[in-house]
Amino acid sequence: MQTPVFPLSETERLTALNNTGLLDTGPEERFDRLTHLAQLCLGTEIVLISLVDSNRQWFKSKQGLDACETSRDISFCGHTILGDSIFEVADALLDSRFADNPLVVSAPFIRFYAGVPLVCNGENIGTLCFIDSKPRQFTDKERDIAYGFAKSIEQEIIDRLQEQAHEQLTASELMYRSVLEGTRVGTWQWNVQTGDIVLNERWAEIIGYTLAELEPISNETWAARIHPDDNIKSSTSLQEHFNDENPFYDFKCRMKHKDGHYVWIHDKGRVISKTSNGKPLMMYGTRADITKQKNNELDLLQSRDQFKTLVANIPGVTYRCNPDKKWTMLFMSDYIYSLSGYPASEFTDNYSRSYVNIIHPEDRALLDKIVQESLLNQTSWVFNYRIVHKNGSVKWVEERGSAEYDSAGNVQFLNGFIQDVSKQKKLQDQLLKLTQQLPGVVYQYQLWPDGRSAFPYASSGIEDIYGVKPEDVVTDASNAFSTIYPEDVPAVSQSIELSSQQLTIWEQEYRVYRNDKSIIWLSGRATPERMPDGSTLWHGYIHDITQTKEYYLQLEDLNLQLNVTQQSLDLASEQAKIGYWHASFEHGTFWWSPIIYQIFGFNAEDVVPSSSLFKNSVHPDDIDKVLKSEQQTRSTGIVNEVYRIIRPNGEVRWVHELGQLVNKELNPDKIMIGSVQDITERMTLQKIKDEFISTVSHELRTPLTSIYGALSLLQSGKIATLPAKAEKLVEVASSNCKQLSRLINDLLDIEKLAAGKMLFEMKRLNVVPLLQRAINDHQPFADLHKITLTLHVDKQIDELFVYVDEHRLLQILTNFLSNAVKFSPESGSVMLSATLTADEIEIAVQDQGTGIPEDFKSKIFGKFSQADASSSKVKGGTGLGLALCKNLIEAMNGSIDYSSEPGCGARFFVRLPLSV
Repeated sequence: MQTPVFPLSETERLTALNNTGLLDTGPEERFDRLTHLAQLCLGTEIVLISLVDSNRQWFKSKQGLDACETSRDISFCGHTILGDSIFEVADALLDSRFADNPLVVSAPFIRFYAGVPLVCNGENIGTLCFIDSKPRQFTDKERDIAYGFAKSIEQEIIDRLQEQAHEQLTASELMYRSVLEGTRVGTWQWNVQTGDIVLNERWAEIIGYTLAELEPISNETWAARIHPDDNIKSSTSLQEHFNDENPFYDFKCRMKHKDGHYVWIHDKGRVISKTSNGKPLMMYGTRADITKQKNNELDLLQSRDQFKTLVANIPGVTYRCNPDKKWTMLFMSDYIYSLSGYPASEFTDNYSRSYVNIIHPEDRALLDKIVQESLLNQTSWVFNYRIVHKNGSVKWVEERGSAEYDSAGNVQFLNGFIQDVSKQKKLQDQLLKLTQQLPGVVYQYQLWPDGRSAFPYASSGIEDIYGVKPEDVVTDASNAFSTIYPEDVPAVSQSIELSSQQLTIWEQEYRVYRNDKSIIWLSGRATPERMPDGSTLWHGYIHDITQTKEYYLQLEDLNLQLNVTQQSLDLASEQAKIGYWHASFEHGTFWWSPIIYQIFGFNAEDVVPSSSLFKNSVHPDDIDKVLKSEQQTRSTGIVNEVYRIIRPNGEVRWVHELGQLVNKELNPDKIMIGSVQDITERMTLQKIKDEFISTVSHELRTPLTSIYGALSLLQSGKIATLPAKAEKLVEVASSNCKQLSRLINDLLDIEKLAAGKMLFEMKRLNVVPLLQRAINDHQPFADLHKITLTLHVDKQIDELFVYVDEHRLLQILTNFLSNAVKFSPESGSVMLSATLTADEIEIAVQDQGTGIPEDFKSKIFGKFSQADASSSKVKGGTGLGLALCKNLIEAMNGSIDYSSEPGCGARFFVRLPLSV
């Protein structure tokens, strides 16, 4: 099989084929009609319009074949396009070029082939071919018919191209018209030689007219409305275009609007044809309304002038320069004169000098390095350096700058701002000297996005904090961070990261190792600032808080112990059913423990402790006693009261309240603390006991009186004379009977006092005679014990009075004196005294006994209380005397107390208010 070769003009041929736009398009009736007629005329089984592509033959129209394309290397058409005439094969099986061709030995079993080249733009783009499965040969007439159909197909291709071009032209015209309408541009046509002008409606709209209003349209239509100042310029610009000095007539001018104002328009046109002698003939152009644009330009110019004025007033130098070694200035604001002593004009384009020349020689290299690194990393720069003033002085400046890049990433300009920081530098130096004196480190810490960190500034105190010198961490902070206690590193890192992300104040306490491996506590605080290069700069202070931290840790331990104690107290309170409270007399605030709520029957969630809540709960019969106790508490600082309360459910409970004012010197709020205990059960038992004693006492009194009378008769000897031994026994019985009688009388008196049934004969009395009477009455008893009784009374007491029951006061003094005599040593003395204290008279009895034992002092005024259980046998007594005295004196609005020191005797006294 012979494979067809490529023609010499294959590239041009393929271009011509692609330009037809036929490849891979759908069937078209114009081509199918011709192939059908050709098949009918020449009677072949297959008729094809075959377009030969680079590696295939594709069938635009086909008759008698289903395939759309075949490979070019087995095609017959590939041979046809190599010549200009018809290519004919009478019997393919007998032709060595095609005998073994797949299209011959298999479907469609080609035996006859005739192909006519199809020419377009001088290139054979394909064929009109005729195929049969039987050998055959065209006659000359048949060849002419084949040629005729081929030419008709070529014409159809040409017509098709023209139709497409026309459609494209129509579409382009439509598009241009749409563009013109969309951009609101007016159009005009001008026959320069005849003066005929054609305008569109938009041309007239721009100046407020319709075309009908402007008719007849001529050169005068233009000339009458152009601004007089622009007319001559317009004519000059037009003539320059006619003379081919400018490719276009391009002119901006003002046109008078129908309303009387002027609008700016932009006319642009061009001569498209000339006369035979070279004069301009037809000219086409456009007109656009640029009033808004022109106004914007004027506004821009005004803004530029305002910007120049604004920049001139900024206390710093604004600049733009080229990125060359000398930093050639393109613009520099006038503030450079104040900064350097040279005007800005001398720096622009390096007219007289370059800016580099006034930078201090020692700072030039470092500044250039910083700028170059910023350009390499495409970041901005901030740097402080010195410049030399015209007068020779040196000033410190801070420069902030950045580069401007084009789309390819190339540096176009350098823009920046230079500010005089000489004063700040001076203050900074002063601050530096001050920071060296602080007991800690003042620092700047900088963290970059890539993880690098450093201390750009640190006072010398950093050596005490981290054990490093400032110069050791100025570019790398890892030396300082390596000293942080390992367990604290994550928290420190996390707090720094959080502060950097949110720009919030950094605060942290952490530990570090010192050079001697000891551990200290540090406290740091710093304010973050985002820098132009994306890094974060903190300004802060770190100091040693080891001692404070140790105190704090100790305080935590104490708090823990306090919590344990509090829990223990709460548990004890819960188990003992004793509530505790504290209150402020200064602010009137109260706090109750949970048990108090339970005692009073309240729900802690429903009520708030207050004075009114407490007083409303007190039993009405006890409210006066409670209020009086409260008044006494304010002066004495102590509360010890038993009273009744009424719960919300109506239940009456007895409570015992104890309290004491906290140290007055350390207690400006007058805080008082105390406890409340529910003693209802105890009071119930006490009542039962009192009733029992009262009953027993009354029942014993009658028989005891009879016994005592009988014994007295026996002792008198009126009935009979008793033997000595019997008389001794009667004396003992009489003494014990007398003692028992006193006990019963005391019990009955106490019972009457408790029940409020004891009667008092209160009267105004001078106590001096009563005191003398008490001494006289007890003198025999004192003589019996060899005790001396003395009386000492202040002189002014002779003229003072008290309001008392004389008999009951004498009963109290009798008890005091008899106790003092019994407990004084033989040949001792007992002194009865009366003194004036403020608005009270104090009556006291002082003995010379051994004093009151320490463990008995808390029980001394209790019922049946005796320091020694055996004392009742040795000294006599019932243990009820002092308890009775206490009840009696308090019933007369007085008070009772004592003082005693071991080995120095005891002093019992009562105080009675003066009667006015």
